Amino acid sequence: MLITYFGIIHKQPDSVFGVSFPDFPGCISATEELADIPAAAKEALEFHVAGMVEDGMELPVPRSLADILSEIE
Repeated sequence: MLITYFGIIHKQPDSVFGVSFPDFPGCISATEELADIPAAAKEALEFHVAGMVEDGMELPVPRSLADILSEIE
């Protein structure tokens, strides 16, 4: 079964590109190049999820994009 979680790309002036996962607080990654974000995001999320599984934690139910955006705005 495929489960989809949203990642949000962040960029401030004079900073690197970052990505965070609202359904996984603390799961973040950053890279100098925008083109490297997919690989960095995948690695960060896989590592975070593996740690949760190893610790016996349940994965969160994915939220809709509308729910996530309503928190940001």
